Amino acid sequence: MGRVPYKPEFLARITERRAALRAELASSLPARQALVWEIGSGHGHFLVQYAQAFPAKYCVGVDIIRDRLNRSGKKRDRARLSNCHFVQAEAHEFLDALPVGVSFEEIWVLFPDPWPKKRHHKNRILQAGFLEALAGRAGEGTRLYLRTDHAEYFQAVTALLSNLQTWRLDPAAAWPLEQETVFQARAPAYQSLVAVRTSHPARPAGTAAPRPPPRVGPR
Repeated sequence: MGRVPYKPEFLARITERRAALRAELASSLPARQALVWEIGSGHGHFLVQYAQAFPAKYCVGVDIIRDRLNRSGKKRDRARLSNCHFVQAEAHEFLDALPVGVSFEEIWVLFPDPWPKKRHHKNRILQAGFLEALAGRAGEGTRLYLRTDHAEYFQAVTALLSNLQTWRLDPAAAWPLEQETVFQARAPAYQSLVAVRTSHPARPAGTAAPRPPPRVGPR
């Protein structure tokens, strides 16, 4: 059977949402500046502290849950930070909507949803295509930081990065800031890695295909 086409109403909502996101990012992000991006910024515990510790860096956190973003914004405002911004968006669509000239100097993925059942692995954020899309917006030397308490997910990402030409693992790289997140406080153990963008050209990234509104996983 062929794929069921999306209904026109759904495609109209997607188009409207993506246009609004592009307009928001065009007006809120510094032009042609490398960003620190946290994917799944939660309640903002990590990114607010990071923006305080590194005031010369412009930090952007993305999450899909409005309540988390409201809490994050309150933390930022209490700290009076002008270099920290939070956006409600799905990660692929945020990447697609970035203005021309905006790139990444750091990418943080802290305790992402592991989608532990094998049939759900396709929902994991760190996939080969997404890592290639990140590489397309990252200059040589950009660092990708991952921390997870799910051993199988960690092993899968490690193997994936080892097979990509656009990223290399750097076991000796330092973790620039330790700030406990909600998930880290709950985790009995966790693993961390750092990957560095190589000089190898990234494959051109296509626009993310329309998808239903993001669902929150089991965590």
